[in-house]
Amino acid sequence: MWDVMVIGAGPAGSRVAELLAPQGVAVLLLDPRAPWEKPCGGGLTGAALANTPELHELTGQAETIHEVLAIAPSGASVVLPLRRPYLVVSRFALSAWGLERARAAGASFRSVSVASVARTATGWSVVDSEGETHVARCLIGADGAVSRVRRAVVPHFAPELAPTRVVYPVRGSPPGRAVFQFLPQAKGYVWDFPRPGHHSVGIGVAPGTFGRTVLDGALTQYQAAETGESTESVERRGAVIATSVWIRGGFRDLGGRDYALLGDAGGLADPATGEGIDYALRSATLAAEAFSPAQGFTGYPAKAQRAFAPEMRRAKLIRRWLYHPAVAERLIRGARRSPRGALLLMALTDSVNEHGSISSALWRTVRGHRGELGAARAVCECPDGVGAYGPA
Repeated sequence: MWDVMVIGAGPAGSRVAELLAPQGVAVLLLDPRAPWEKPCGGGLTGAALANTPELHELTGQAETIHEVLAIAPSGASVVLPLRRPYLVVSRFALSAWGLERARAAGASFRSVSVASVARTATGWSVVDSEGETHVARCLIGADGAVSRVRRAVVPHFAPELAPTRVVYPVRGSPPGRAVFQFLPQAKGYVWDFPRPGHHSVGIGVAPGTFGRTVLDGALTQYQAAETGESTESVERRGAVIATSVWIRGGFRDLGGRDYALLGDAGGLADPATGEGIDYALRSATLAAEAFSPAQGFTGYPAKAQRAFAPEMRRAKLIRRWLYHPAVAERLIRGARRSPRGALLLMALTDSVNEHGSISSALWRTVRGHRGELGAARAVCECPDGVGAYGPA
């Protein structure tokens, strides 16, 4: 019998396996596809790099983002320097890195899918796609937004599912710059993240806003205007993100004596940006810290609530107000008109990247140190599409 069985070898699953195995915990990791490319941006934010410093090992396989081009619904734009650069990697590279670390730490891995999950008197029984049965005292769901484990362990728990569509063109924004183009008719945006060798261009909107056809049309329009590439034969990929706007349930459902839900499986993705890598890795760390042979993961929900609740509340506020087309338009135009307006948008952008508080961003704007105001004046002087400074 295994002590812990982890379903899903993405960032969360591999990380929790990596952290538990050295504690003498017998860990089995199951995933039929890992490592694989998930349709998403692949951004390792300033918060992710600070919370999981080991991610810097991926720098050689990543593009470093130093500035953001923000485009208003009307087309007005401004380029903002980031206080803390972030990295963009392919999800394949991230998945391979995490899985390698988990196996090196002593976790066992099987490339199989899950056929059935059943609770037993002593824990869990999982039958895989090859007909083999695995038993464990504790089960961890790290199997994504439509988690099979979540349905088995807490069927009443239902995170909101937000849609995304992604393409991978060769050309796009310049190296070192990410693009966020806010939509005129919805709370959402198109992103363009440069990666080594290609770009991740995608669109994310609030659930129920648009169907696939409209989302694909917005991507086609962006590609035609910004990349100059033919879009006739471009493959578009879709995914859903499970956000912390929970339809039913809450933090208490994330874990118990014999189970834990991590990352998207627990609805731990930013409801404003859709960013989930940092939350996946941090939830894995918290679960590993909370685990004990006698109590399992009973202490994990409280740890997750203390760590994530304030950030999730801010993210919901950002999605509700700051991403509204009229507000995005006003903020970007304000950044073009005055240094204080530019500093406000810089501070808010850094707050999103670093998972900082909005009140701190507002205080930074009021305080306005000389160096920051100088950078803000440079932003104001930028014509459309020209950065305040070149990428380092």
